[in-house]
Amino acid sequence: MRRYLAQRLLLMIPTLLLVSLMVFAIMRLIPGDVVSLMFQDLGYAQSLAEMRARLGLDLPVHEQYLRWLGGLLRGNFGESLWTQRTVVSQLAERLPVTLELTLLSIALAVLYGGITGIAAAVRPDGWLDVTLRSIAIAFLSLPTFWLGTLAIVLPSLYLGWSPNIQLVDARADPLGHLGQFLLPAAILGTHLGAPVMRMSRAMMLEVFRQDYIRTAWAKGLAERRVILKHALRNAVIPTVTILGVQMAQALGGSVVMEVLFQLPGMGSLLIEAVAHRDFPMFQSLVLCLALLVMAVNLAVDLAYLAIDPRLRTHGR
Repeated sequence: MRRYLAQRLLLMIPTLLLVSLMVFAIMRLIPGDVVSLMFQDLGYAQSLAEMRARLGLDLPVHEQYLRWLGGLLRGNFGESLWTQRTVVSQLAERLPVTLELTLLSIALAVLYGGITGIAAAVRPDGWLDVTLRSIAIAFLSLPTFWLGTLAIVLPSLYLGWSPNIQLVDARADPLGHLGQFLLPAAILGTHLGAPVMRMSRAMMLEVFRQDYIRTAWAKGLAERRVILKHALRNAVIPTVTILGVQMAQALGGSVVMEVLFQLPGMGSLLIEAVAHRDFPMFQSLVLCLALLVMAVNLAVDLAYLAIDPRLRTHGR
């Protein structure tokens, strides 16, 4: 177990290095010159060359990358080119919002996908199964930005309601804070929960065909006990794999939801960084998101070991 964990952690190092190289190169391929934009709006130097030198953008590209990478290794993520605030301080403000939206979306996806998947598998090809599968396909097919737009436009037109554009303080109004996240999390969660539903249904049907399940039915065990105690535990392992992938998609989908519902998270900050060509901010944000995705994948692998004892025995 410890050896496996150490190996996975070591593999994260070259992956993060490759991600850092890619985001550094991609940002510089975007059309537009950040120095020209800043000189027009801020103009705190006498010339473009002086401003470029102040920002360290007059160095060769490989030297800029090595300087940025060296700062990362020392825990220095740099400063925003526009606000002159440290990247870490802005991440500390925005990261909790993104994590809250992502975790709430995943929780709703698990709840929706798990319950409907099990319900559909218990009576396969019945009216409930067909209905639940059709709904899952619809949620999977419809883009989240379109559903989010409808969720904002239709209530404002017919009910006179629109989402709050100011973040509600969780300490001052916990219910209002949670309610602000429920609608975007529900839209994202139903989209993410559709593959969970289909995988749960498929694996439950596969487990129902096993001999030990037939034996449990033949012994006259209660249906709830057979489903929850004997079938569900063996069917949940492949579903956990889907959750690892969906977590990465949830982090990406949070960008859209944060922009639509005016939530001050990492997604909206990422859009601002791209629009302003803010190199340090964009690079650090993407690197942080990549680290979160790798941490989730590691947690999924550890969940395998917790669910299936055979994997722990094999790991030794």
